[in-house]
Amino acid sequence: MTAAGGTPDTGERLRSWARDLALGARFALSGREAVVRTVLSALGVGLGVAMLLLGTTVPGLVADRSQRGAARDLTYFGAPLQPGPDTMLVGDGDTSWHGEDVYGRLVKPEGPAVKVVAGLPAYPAPGTMYASPALQRVLTSPQGALLRERLPYRIVGTISDAGLLGPSELAYYAGDGSLRLANSTMTSDALYRTNSIGGHYVDSGMNPILVLLSVVAFVVLLLPIAVFVATAARFGGERRDRRLAALRLIGADISGTHRTAAGEALVGGALGVLAGFLFFQVGRVVIGGIEIAGLSVFAHDVTPGLGMAALIALAVPLCSVLVTALALRGVAIEPLGVVRRSMPVRRRLWWRLLPPLLGIGLLVPALNGGVGDGNSTLLPAGMLLLLVGVASLLPWLIERVVARMGAGPVPLQLGSRRLQMSGGTAARAVAGITVAVAGAIGIQTLFAGVTGLYTKDTGLDPQHVQAQLGHGITGSSELDELTSRLRATAGVLGVNAQVTAGAVEPGKAGTSPSDWNRIQLTVGDCAALQSAARISDCRPGSVYTVGVPAGTVLDLADPDGDGPRPKPRLWKVPAGAAQTVLTGSGSGTVVNDPEVLATPQALSVDRLNLPYAQLQLRLAPNEQDAVERARNAAVSVDPTLDVTTVSSSVTLHSFDALRRGVIVGAAATMVLIGLSLALGTIEQLRERRRLLAVLVAFGTRRSTLALSVLWQTAVPMFLGLGLALGFGVGLGAILLRITRSPGGFDWTSVAELVGAGTAVALLATLISMPALWRLMRAEGLRTE
Repeated sequence: MTAAGGTPDTGERLRSWARDLALGARFALSGREAVVRTVLSALGVGLGVAMLLLGTTVPGLVADRSQRGAARDLTYFGAPLQPGPDTMLVGDGDTSWHGEDVYGRLVKPEGPAVKVVAGLPAYPAPGTMYASPALQRVLTSPQGALLRERLPYRIVGTISDAGLLGPSELAYYAGDGSLRLANSTMTSDALYRTNSIGGHYVDSGMNPILVLLSVVAFVVLLLPIAVFVATAARFGGERRDRRLAALRLIGADISGTHRTAAGEALVGGALGVLAGFLFFQVGRVVIGGIEIAGLSVFAHDVTPGLGMAALIALAVPLCSVLVTALALRGVAIEPLGVVRRSMPVRRRLWWRLLPPLLGIGLLVPALNGGVGDGNSTLLPAGMLLLLVGVASLLPWLIERVVARMGAGPVPLQLGSRRLQMSGGTAARAVAGITVAVAGAIGIQTLFAGVTGLYTKDTGLDPQHVQAQLGHGITGSSELDELTSRLRATAGVLGVNAQVTAGAVEPGKAGTSPSDWNRIQLTVGDCAALQSAARISDCRPGSVYTVGVPAGTVLDLADPDGDGPRPKPRLWKVPAGAAQTVLTGSGSGTVVNDPEVLATPQALSVDRLNLPYAQLQLRLAPNEQDAVERARNAAVSVDPTLDVTTVSSSVTLHSFDALRRGVIVGAAATMVLIGLSLALGTIEQLRERRRLLAVLVAFGTRRSTLALSVLWQTAVPMFLGLGLALGFGVGLGAILLRITRSPGGFDWTSVAELVGAGTAVALLATLISMPALWRLMRAEGLRTE
């Protein structure tokens, strides 16, 4: 039925659309070849959808992890507490086990109304503990003997997921009836009284540079996935176009063939979405059982938001249709064939330069203004367009290079001729690798440039000191016991102990104590003092000063703190005290503040107010359990003590966690790259099955064809990696300028990334070799 003038009415147009779409769907699911092609397309799209879904879970995953950390926080903020029905004593029982952190708390409830911390059914009785599943596995294993000695509590239960950051976390809560405070108001980081259980997490906002790092990471990791989804949607393009030509032969118009192609693409996209959700469900279970780069997550945390999941489910099939429509714009489908088989029109350069130039334009405000809230939208948009420019320029570059390739070995000639005929297909195959490597170079450059901002030099040399311990002590007897037990531990070659405390030089009458000159006191034997200052003639009873005249009277009862002013303890610096210069090798730092260094014979540790012991340990080389035995010795003196290994520098935890997260994401993206590239290569070989079989039938060696396939991958790959290197270095330079970073390029990492991209491309090509061997059989000559 038509309207006036012969124009079909709306109902007829809708029926025509539905008929053409249904015909395309039948093509996608009819026949062995069509089913295989659709399955390959769905697998490629599904892998991308799964990674997109995984990427959308990261914000929620981080938030859930932070909330669980807050729910178990026992730290108290406020004025000192008196014992009450809702208070308890808490000791810091954190330790380490072969490089892994162990979260531990020693608890002693002081009343019946204490709120139970998240993850526990009740607080453990003295001598018992609740442990995480991962810690229980370690303690019950033969390798956990030393850790069982350090944690001699009887396990009475398991910490639930609500009290753990991840399934692989080593954590415990132990009841300890011996916990005591020296007085009712004294607290420290290692032992304190609290009545506030959980809920202390305060989000003070992430550092702007860390925000930039997070944004760059998301763009870099997710953009290659989007490229692969678009590439997978075009699997089987040549066969599809020949089928559409057949439709034209039986009377279909051009619009009808385009709608048929859209129906076929919709089926592949829809099946890809279903496959992606299936892959995601399998992946979240696998993720919940493994630990990568020290990170582990619960499977129930890996949950995308309903809105994002729905958006992906709708956008991916529409993207498949859009990609197919764009691909058909450059193809003339006629009843007797597809015109694309003739020499293609040369690609234009001007519009391919627009995305990177526009991206640079969006980054200019950030170049001038640095990192700030005003650039929160321009930065990701600019980086996105800059990386899109890599993918848009690659087909043009491949076309220009392969057009000049001629003479050479037979495999090179076969490969170059194929690239000359279908360079766009080759460009799409390696576009994801190119974008991924370019983005990875940019983010690695940014990480290398800002590392110095989040890394602190400890001043310690791991060649001379391998472990250390810092702890507030009650007096010389505790220090002597701790030092003697450590020195008697197998694998400990030496212990260097010193004690620090504060003192003041009283001012004139009426002057506030806050205005008095504050001086640090360091007490230790000659070896300890010589490691901290330039001293050559030390003997028992010696005293040395830094900026403090001999004869100065000091009050050892340092008035610093919240408690009442202690009774004065006056001590006079001996007249024979020698001036010296600090070297910092003992404490790891060098300061210019006034300081007095004395041996125990000149100044007893028992006279100091709130003395703090610092012990450096030399351990036997190549003895892994030496530090574990040292930790056990320290815990035998005080369960809140912990021995830490020494490194020349320490990195901010949030920065290190972000860097590890990027490593995990980059590894997952590289796996996706390899799988998708292998699928794409196999699909291209399937489309050329008859040609390959004909060449073998005419006497072409199989090794020659295999080498030609390698050339078809190698040439676009090297061109793409060269483009990625240029764009990646440029992006890195822009990001360094935006952050005003003092660092430069890490060329070793850049080379490693380029090498990784090369290895992935070659490995994916090698994976396709068995399929190539099968396709070169005589059966490939059969046709319908």
